[in-house]
Amino acid sequence: MEAPNPARLANAIPNEERLIPVIRAILARKLAAQGFRASEIARSLKVTQPAVAQYLSGKRGRATSGITRLDSLADPLAEKLSGRIRSGAGVEMAELLETARQAIVMNSGQLLSGHNAPKAQDDASLSLLRGRLRLELDAAEKYLELANRTSDDYTKLLFRMIAADSIRHGDVVSQLISWLETGGTGGSIPDEGVLKSMVALEDSAGEASLIKEVDVDHPVARLLLRWIDIDESKHDKMVRGLIALSERGRSRV
Repeated sequence: MEAPNPARLANAIPNEERLIPVIRAILARKLAAQGFRASEIARSLKVTQPAVAQYLSGKRGRATSGITRLDSLADPLAEKLSGRIRSGAGVEMAELLETARQAIVMNSGQLLSGHNAPKAQDDASLSLLRGRLRLELDAAEKYLELANRTSDDYTKLLFRMIAADSIRHGDVVSQLISWLETGGTGGSIPDEGVLKSMVALEDSAGEASLIKEVDVDHPVARLLLRWIDIDESKHDKMVRGLIALSERGRSRV
């Protein structure tokens, strides 16, 4: 089998913006199935009622060829919106884009990884990355299925967060595969101003440990608070790593 061509894959998978109407249509159908009125759905999706009618009739936001798994990936957002409707809040564009990005990673990742033996022309790194990409995407699907089968809200959230992490890992691995296949070299580091703003954000977020400061009895909720603390520690290490790379680059000048 011929190695996947990154440029061909990019043409086969639509970008995030083109998936937004499809995601809105899926959300409209899910909210309508829960009994919400068209006016409530329109306010939640930040669109007009005629647009909602077109989403529900299939005249707008039809499924895009080559993209699967959007329905399950939209479930967490639909649940969030069903809760927000009562408070008058709606979906944010960043949330729609994140769902679209997850779908793109899942679909393009499957194309990149393939489901057969490593290619003869693959070096050890590419073979390892292809195998890891398949594992990450398979894990994401399984955790999404587990989330849909559990009734506890916190456990559902935990499974979905693990799935989202696996998708992010897949995103990184997919980009590395494409980069290696095209013979990519070099790279750049954010400028000093960006790094300083990142440090300020991490210092602010890491001031207090949630697991130590927040009193909550639910055992899975406590795991989720621990997750946030671990993530903040990870972010701090990544930012410090970027700063070290920047300082190393300046010392060579």
